[in-house]
Amino acid sequence: MIIDAHIHMYPPEVHRDPMGWARGADEPYWALLITDRPDRPSIQGWATVEQLLSDMDRAGVERVVMQGMYWQHLETCVVQNNWYIEWCSQYPDRLMGFAVVQPRAGDRALDEVRRAVDAGLRGLGEMLPYAQGYDIRNPDFLRVVELLIELKVPLCLHVSEPVGHVYPGKSTTPLEDYYWLATEYPELKLILAHWGGLLPFYELMKGVRKQLMNVYYDTAATPLLYHQDVYQSVVNVVGPEKILYGSDYPLLIYPSQERAPGFSRLLDEIRGSGLSPDELDLVLGGNVARLLGV
Repeated sequence: MIIDAHIHMYPPEVHRDPMGWARGADEPYWALLITDRPDRPSIQGWATVEQLLSDMDRAGVERVVMQGMYWQHLETCVVQNNWYIEWCSQYPDRLMGFAVVQPRAGDRALDEVRRAVDAGLRGLGEMLPYAQGYDIRNPDFLRVVELLIELKVPLCLHVSEPVGHVYPGKSTTPLEDYYWLATEYPELKLILAHWGGLLPFYELMKGVRKQLMNVYYDTAATPLLYHQDVYQSVVNVVGPEKILYGSDYPLLIYPSQERAPGFSRLLDEIRGSGLSPDELDLVLGGNVARLLGV
């Protein structure tokens, strides 16, 4: 069973005029991520739910987890949560969703988490404190974390590697903040996207592995960030049980080779990474199925 733990989806009204929609929602950070630049066109792809399901069938993907975006306004979060609630109810055997909130909204954010989980969403994410205007130690954010623990659902955080080239969306949240969160809240089921900015390699340190026992790392956008040997290298350090396959669909993660979103090329890359059949079974679906109770 193949389950993609990290995709993003938007309805046709967003596809038709992304910049206009961003202005209307007052979401300038998201607009930055999808805007063409003189030196580099945007790699944001778009897909309808029907195209998503067709692409899943073509690649043999049974289910996907739709991650939210790190919106700056709670009102935008509610809009996206409603999209996901509707689509998950229409295709319950294929689509799962995570909610997203703006923690600075205080009690309203907590109420929205409860509403979304009650409506069937499976967790919270993809969140990015830097983009949403708070830090990981912010009391409002930690109240959200404590609610997730109470509800027994996971949190997915966007993480960027601290060195290397600069690109839109590369956050300034330091890796030690994510480590602090994991150690302060060991009961939290925590997913660190994009290989956790390579935080898993710190599990080579004595004591760190135990502190990060409940942390998972997803593979979203790997071809844009890392060499193919990252799969085997990280598995050698933390084991296959902590890695979740994610694509970041419909992002164009092979921009020089493809101008349409899809799943197949990345799946072929993972299958060719040297992982054993048992390791592939865990990474490509077994781990997230266990985490989400599928």
